[in-house]
Amino acid sequence: MTRQHGASRVWGKRVAWLIAIWAASVAALGIVASVLHIAMHAAGLSH
Repeated sequence: MTRQHGASRVWGKRVAWLIAIWAASVAALGIVASVLHIAMHAAGLSH
């Protein structure tokens, strides 16, 4: 019983890391997209 509980805790930690990495990548993509949008707007490329 304790061994299985430890394994589930490890999987929970792995899932948490996956979610954290995914959230960080989504945030980074959002920041890059907003910077590109601001740069294009400043250059007069977007309406």
